[in-house]
Amino acid sequence: QASDLVLLDDSFSVIVSAIRQGRIIFDNIKKIIVFILKDAFSEVNLIVLSLVFQLPLPILPAQILWVNLFQDSLPSFAFAMEPGEEDVMNERPPKNNTSLMDKEMKILIFIYGISADLFLFALFVIFNNIDGDNIAHTRTLVFMLLALESLAGIFSLKSLRKSIFKINIFSNLYLLAAFFIGILMMIAAVNVEPLQRMLRTTPLTWTDWAIVVAFAIFNVIFIEVIKLFFRNNKKN
Repeated sequence: QASDLVLLDDSFSVIVSAIRQGRIIFDNIKKIIVFILKDAFSEVNLIVLSLVFQLPLPILPAQILWVNLFQDSLPSFAFAMEPGEEDVMNERPPKNNTSLMDKEMKILIFIYGISADLFLFALFVIFNNIDGDNIAHTRTLVFMLLALESLAGIFSLKSLRKSIFKINIFSNLYLLAAFFIGILMMIAAVNVEPLQRMLRTTPLTWTDWAIVVAFAIFNVIFIEVIKLFFRNNKKN
């Protein structure tokens, strides 16, 4: 109660280092929140839309759990190990009452979530009409689309301020490991027979994989466009 800061070392560099580390932790928590909420938002919206339009579930509970375990949890832990951005000390210090969920985060989660979900749901409706007799294949495709767009987006979320082309995507080996483990687990989910039975998945065709990769790239571009909009607003 005597002071807000207790000095164990009177070196000014130690204080600067502590402030920098605090800002890095603050930024990393924000990245984790955006990553988790945008994915959870997508899953909820898909289920709600299918119920509203009285369609079969686009993704099964076991598949959602698989995505949460390998495509959400591992990158979330990895984001906590982010080394921080070089210009983190150039940002204005946050106020004492600053919320973790700022306006930009809410807009990113909401706009990205709604837009991606509508597009994903439209793909589900189209493929369900084309391949209505094989709902397992359609669900597998949605399962992969949901997982891969999540994994592809982690590199855009390494920085909420900079373009993906101006950051070092190799700076966090934990994040790279989480990405490749997630990819391997998704490939296994649709190709390994015991997992196919457990998750009710089927193998995908080369056309299906092309759609999945294209959708993942589209989502990265969409996130970058939203970030560009925020950067331009700050300049003005």
